[in-house]
Amino acid sequence: MVCPAGPQPSPKGSAVADAVLTVLLLLAVGATALLALRALRHWHRERTGRAYELPVDRRGALLRAGSSGLAALVAVALAALLAVGSSGGTPRTRPVAEHAPAVVPSPPARTPQPAPPAPAVRTLAHPAGGTLQLLRDGTRVWLPPHYSSPLGAGLAYPLVLVHAAADDPDLYPAFAGQAARGRADSFLLVTVPTCGTDPAAVLTEVAARYRVLPARTAHGLLGIADQAPCAVREALAGATRFAAAAGVAGRYPDLAPPSGRYPSLLLAAGSGDEAARTSAVHLRAHLHPRGDQVRVLDAVARRRDLLGAVAAYFTEKLDGPRRISTEPGPNPGRTSAAPAPKATATTAPGRTRTEGPTPPRIPARAPARTPSAHHARSSTSPVPAAPRTAPDRTPVTSSTRTTPSPSTPHSPHPVRPQAQHAQHPTADPR
Repeated sequence: MVCPAGPQPSPKGSAVADAVLTVLLLLAVGATALLALRALRHWHRERTGRAYELPVDRRGALLRAGSSGLAALVAVALAALLAVGSSGGTPRTRPVAEHAPAVVPSPPARTPQPAPPAPAVRTLAHPAGGTLQLLRDGTRVWLPPHYSSPLGAGLAYPLVLVHAAADDPDLYPAFAGQAARGRADSFLLVTVPTCGTDPAAVLTEVAARYRVLPARTAHGLLGIADQAPCAVREALAGATRFAAAAGVAGRYPDLAPPSGRYPSLLLAAGSGDEAARTSAVHLRAHLHPRGDQVRVLDAVARRRDLLGAVAAYFTEKLDGPRRISTEPGPNPGRTSAAPAPKATATTAPGRTRTEGPTPPRIPARAPARTPSAHHARSSTSPVPAAPRTAPDRTPVTSSTRTTPSPSTPHSPHPVRPQAQHAQHPTADPR
């Protein structure tokens, strides 16, 4: 490897040298032209004087011609230097041999940054007016429509653990529709990814992130279609975590007998699904000697209506939403709650569950009615006849009847009517 003959010029120095060479080249070219012109004039004057027989002196013309030639040589040399410098350097600084390019040191290796962790909760969609979120372990949590609204900010909700397909098209609309019509409470629906998921871990995770009631009496278990046996098997294993369970359109061929008491159980089958109905009846007969409550529902044709009946069943068996007394902390499920009145699924014969508007209302106890003064016994006034204001009302056969609660816009969950003793005026015996 041959080193350069001299130090390599800097880019700024090369520019200055090129400028100087250019100026010298212009001067040399100008001098060449000027000297050549003067030599030509001197030679012309000497030639003109020959006609007058004047002496001829050629030294001046030769001197000027020689100077012009020397200036031309200088100009050629300067042009050559300028051309060499513009093409890559000058002979003084150019290396005599090519050398290998300098090795540019590579930058130090950067330590790869770890990938950011996946978000703990990710919102997927808003089916049936609610919010469907995905936890890190694959669990899906459906929040009812009023969960994030100002009216529902202070409510803790019951929870239903669901074993079903993740893309079930009827599950969320059925529960949301029943709640909107006032026939069922609002529930958090927690769909686990697999049948073998530990329910205790799921309940703990959900209670740490959402406003749910922590009591066992506010937790239900639901299995649909192929995963119905999983939910029923888990319910029969014990009643330590759930107060009610339901299986929809399932087959229960080989379920182990329960070791103790188990939660109330609903076995639902469509009106045209004979295989599911037969399996449900067989399981009820198998569990009947234990004296536990098992209900079979097989008179509903539409699948969404069947799931709506399941929502009403959970409303009957589980605690309703409760308004929490303080702002929820990191674990809203553990916040103390003030219980709201709970209504039964049915009322007096011939009447259906009291329907509430959307958003539902908080029930309030109606004041007891007292007979008016003209119904009191009197020896001088006759006994009044029976009132004729409501001839088409269904007679109340029980000793109690439900009284609709007044409308207040503070609670988004369905109203559960309260029972109140009916009071009727009595006739004076004669």
